[in-house]
Amino acid sequence: MAQQRRAGSDSRCCTRQDPPLIWRDYVDDLHPSVVAMDRWLDGLVPFERFHQEGENAELMEAAAAGELWDSGDETARIKPIYSDPDVYELRRRALTKALRFYHAEPVELPTALVSLHRHIKSDSPSQQSEIDFAVERYRAGAGNGWRPRSSPPNNL
Repeated sequence: MAQQRRAGSDSRCCTRQDPPLIWRDYVDDLHPSVVAMDRWLDGLVPFERFHQEGENAELMEAAAAGELWDSGDETARIKPIYSDPDVYELRRRALTKALRFYHAEPVELPTALVSLHRHIKSDSPSQQSEIDFAVERYRAGAGNGWRPRSSPPNNL
C-alpha cells in the first residue's frame, strides 16, 4: 500500500498554539548552504539585512503560533517535503532569493518545532540534496535527543 502524502495543513504550524511552540535549533551552522545564506544576509546593507532578518523571524513566530496555512500553490508558506520522517519546508521570498527553512515536529517533542536546515533555493537537483540533508539531520537528532554535537549531556 502506498504511503499517503501529508498536507502542509497537517503541521502543528497550521493549528493555533497558545502558548506558541518552542523552536529547538538543530541546524548545522557550518554546512555550506547555511553559511551561504548567512553570508548573503550579512552582505546586505544594514537596513535591508535587519528587514530580511525580521521577516525570517516573523515567519518562525507565525509557525510557532500556528498561524500558517497550506494554500496548495506556490504562495504557500508551508509545504510537506518528506514523509517518514515528516519534514516540512517553510518558504519565503527575500528580494530575488527563495529562502527555504526545513523543520520537523517529532512526536516525542509535542510542544516543539525542530529547525533542521536552511538554504537559498537554486534548482531542483540541488534542492533535493538540501532536503536529503535535512532528513539526515532529523535522523541524527532523533538519535541524540536533538542536542547539537557540541552540547554536553544534561545531567540535571
